[in-house]
Amino acid sequence: MKFSIIFTFALPLAASAFSSPSIPFTSSPSFLNDAAPVTRGNKNSEPSTTAAVTAAPWRVVLDIGREPLASMPFDWARSGCRLPLVIPCDFQSDSAVVPKTETVSFTGTGGAVVRPIEGGNWKLSKDKKQLSLSLTFPEYFERSDVYVDAGTPITLQTRVYTKDEVDTLNKEYYEARDEAWALGEELNNISRMINGPKQWNEKSQAWEKRTDGIPSFLVQGQKRMRHLAAETLQKQKGDLRPDPNSLSERGTLPGLDSDVFIVKQGTIRIGTGKKAVMGKWLAEPLNEHQAAYYATR
Repeated sequence: MKFSIIFTFALPLAASAFSSPSIPFTSSPSFLNDAAPVTRGNKNSEPSTTAAVTAAPWRVVLDIGREPLASMPFDWARSGCRLPLVIPCDFQSDSAVVPKTETVSFTGTGGAVVRPIEGGNWKLSKDKKQLSLSLTFPEYFERSDVYVDAGTPITLQTRVYTKDEVDTLNKEYYEARDEAWALGEELNNISRMINGPKQWNEKSQAWEKRTDGIPSFLVQGQKRMRHLAAETLQKQKGDLRPDPNSLSERGTLPGLDSDVFIVKQGTIRIGTGKKAVMGKWLAEPLNEHQAAYYATR
């Protein structure tokens, strides 16, 4: 029998070598359909009379399939099969997610498969760092042992960085790096003086190690401690910066003054809340850049 699933996933990934704990199921499986009702976007809904509805177009890419330790049915996606779906959507200022087409398509074992898709809602967390959005598949579909029951709602979740946040993280990192570099150069200069060529002493009539300009051992120790602290701070600031390869192209979201980057490899879950994971996803802004249309990772 088939089960409904909700996912939070990203681009096609290799199948996990580990088994995932399975969910106990009965003759009338309900774990795929027990999600809270999803409010759906409607392409034909009339705009608000109080304010014009604006929209930001994004290309949402789903990579449905088994994830490590995901609590899906034992037989679901055990083969490692993945089901990729591409859904161009408008993120509207009224919090609706509206697919730009009424259907999604993929290639199954019998050829092309076309199924309807329904929009939902999107929202940001209070700190503007977590993005979630919902979609629904009204009809059943499958690809090999990856299947989705009719009426299955899914929730997509991931981290978001505003351009202002990225700029601040970069600024703090560069400041810490410059401080570490400056202190490192001071220590290098001291080392060159200590280990450099000897100088001629007229009084002793002999070549001797340099002593002029070399700080005391106490000062040298203090500089080394400051350099170590600066390097530690540089690493901490560097770890806070997102890897550019993990981010989408720069796009917009309604209601935000700053542009945003959406982190790839987000999770796809069944329903709402912390339900079973059924894949990963990413999004690229629909703009003049080709990557927005063709990138899948």
